[in-house]
Amino acid sequence: MECLAKWSKGFFLSKTYLYPAMQVLTLSVALFCSFMNFQTWAQNNISWEPASEVAAPSYQNNFPRIAKDADGNPLISWSNNLDLFFTRWNGNGFEEPIKLNSNDHNIAGPGWMGPDIATHGDTIYAVYKQTPEGDTNKHVWCSSSFDGGQNFNLPVRVDFIGHNISRFPTVTTDVEGNPVVGFMKFENDFSEPRWVVVRSDDHGMSFGTDVLASDYSSAMAEACDCCPSTIVSSGNTVVMPYRDNNGNIRDTWVGVSTDGGQSFPNGMDVDEQKWAIATCPSSGPDAVIIGDELYTIFMSGASGSSRVSYSKSSISGMSTSGAIALDANTPTNLISQNYPRIDYHKEAMAMVWYQFSNGKQEVALQFTEDLNQGLNNVQEIVDTDFVNAVDVMLHEGNIWVIWEDEVSGTVKYRRGSYSSSLSSPSLVAEEEELQVIHGKESWLISSGRSQEPIHWQLFNVNAQLLSAGNTSFAKEGQRVEISYDFLPAGMYVLRIQQDKHPTSWKVQRP
Repeated sequence: MECLAKWSKGFFLSKTYLYPAMQVLTLSVALFCSFMNFQTWAQNNISWEPASEVAAPSYQNNFPRIAKDADGNPLISWSNNLDLFFTRWNGNGFEEPIKLNSNDHNIAGPGWMGPDIATHGDTIYAVYKQTPEGDTNKHVWCSSSFDGGQNFNLPVRVDFIGHNISRFPTVTTDVEGNPVVGFMKFENDFSEPRWVVVRSDDHGMSFGTDVLASDYSSAMAEACDCCPSTIVSSGNTVVMPYRDNNGNIRDTWVGVSTDGGQSFPNGMDVDEQKWAIATCPSSGPDAVIIGDELYTIFMSGASGSSRVSYSKSSISGMSTSGAIALDANTPTNLISQNYPRIDYHKEAMAMVWYQFSNGKQEVALQFTEDLNQGLNNVQEIVDTDFVNAVDVMLHEGNIWVIWEDEVSGTVKYRRGSYSSSLSSPSLVAEEEELQVIHGKESWLISSGRSQEPIHWQLFNVNAQLLSAGNTSFAKEGQRVEISYDFLPAGMYVLRIQQDKHPTSWKVQRP
């Protein structure tokens, strides 16, 4: 598989932050079609540790979600249908959970839906919906952390929608580390459900006006009113996957933005199974963006029973493979599948879902160690008996799978390790670009290979502008200094724009 993307990469020497900025290359139709010829792998080369509990049963286990910090450590959120809990990995185990919602906010999180979490380096955003959901005075809120989850700011209101109703918030981040939030919007009688997206341009201190990101299938279409979802982004591309409802045809669609979530002019059916059902199935899709490719995973009952499928789509071409079943190698006594999730890191990809098979509830996994060699269709059972919603995260040879365990009443996790392939080229090529380096008395900006001038701005963690400047480079590799001797010790955000490509860096004043 050829390289699909180039990353501008810099690194802060203390490993406090890492911000990639993807530049998407065009994928030809011929190359896209050739990727449909997936090869079969012999096995999943994962070495697993035993399953363990994330926290005590008193914290319960509804709708767990996993993300990672700047060093790839797992961060987990979940709810007890009243409060939003968060914990982070300390190297030996998960810390005592903390509550993120305000004391006067009860949150929606019954288990099949709930809060969401997203990260950008050590910046973390957690979103939730206040209950009662049908009360127009109860809103979507976003809590932020700029130090890897050690401290969180008070929640900020996201939805300013008058007398409309909001549900199912989901969050991702843009290239500068700002939150981009999707949620379902209704009239005040729960009619006309549609997905909308709202941006923040000040790292979650405030949010703008929502824009429509659904209803592409027909003039009469609406969103499937009780199906949650997950918004995803890469570079300036933001994708809002969702289950559509076009006269009870409930395929999975995506709204696509190429301007960072400011508008969603185009959408496409990435499912194409034409599942006709009169009731809402309460199950939504997940997705990842790799260069110009969008992998979407979803449940459909078009075959007569609930089955998880995925599709592979070209974002620039707005074309798709349609649904590809994941149950080709499963036993014939498979009854149902649901709640699919997906993640990738470099060449590796993992898909997980719940299934009922062999008289047991199971956490099922399909793992591909090297996408350059095609998608692996070998499945593995991570855990069995009384499981529910699941999630997965990959980072540098480590895989983390989490799930609701109904026997213990806890969120459980299982960690595994795998070896990345060294025999084929990476999906993501790296090139030397801007770097921010920690000096003795200043931050140093290195020009890398580009000599284009830069505009930089320095903010505190409350998004207040402290200083700014313009700098030109006379030669490749030249460094310029930004003194921090006037600043108190702490964390700051350095925003740099070069040749219309903005990047943000979390920097430390020692």
